Amino acid sequence: MPTIIVTGRHRPHEVMFLILSALAGGAFVLGAKPPTTVEQLVDTWVLWTWYLLLLASGVIGLVSIALPDTYRALVLELAAMHGQTAAPLLYGVALLASANSAATFAVAFCLSWAGASAWRGWQVARGIRVLQQAGGH
Repeated sequence: MPTIIVTGRHRPHEVMFLILSALAGGAFVLGAKPPTTVEQLVDTWVLWTWYLLLLASGVIGLVSIALPDTYRALVLELAAMHGQTAAPLLYGVALLASANSAATFAVAFCLSWAGASAWRGWQVARGIRVLQQAGGH
C-alpha cells in the first residue's frame, strides 16, 4: 500500500479545527448558549475568553490559508496557533480546576488540542526562521 504524504502547509485536521473554532466562537459570541453543564463548571470570564480566542484564532488561521505570500501566511498561522493553544489550555485548566470527574474527557481533549497546536506553532516558527535565514524576510 502506498504512503500518502501531505505536502501543503495546512494539514486537514488543522483546517478543520480552524473552521470549527471560527464557527463555534462566532456562534457563542452572537448568543448561542453553551451546554448548561459546562456553563456551571467555569466562570463567565473563562467562557468569554474561550469564545473570543476561538473566534479570533480560527479567523486568523483561515485568512492565513488564503494568503499567497508564504512568510506573511506563516506569521498569521503562528498567531492563530498561539490562540489555538491558549483557548483549549485555558478551558481545560478551568475544567480541571472544577474538580468534576464528568469533565475528564473534555479536559483530556482540550489539553491534547493545546499540545497539538503548540507543536504546530513550533513547526511554523521554525519555518519562519528558515525563511528569514534564507533572506526571504
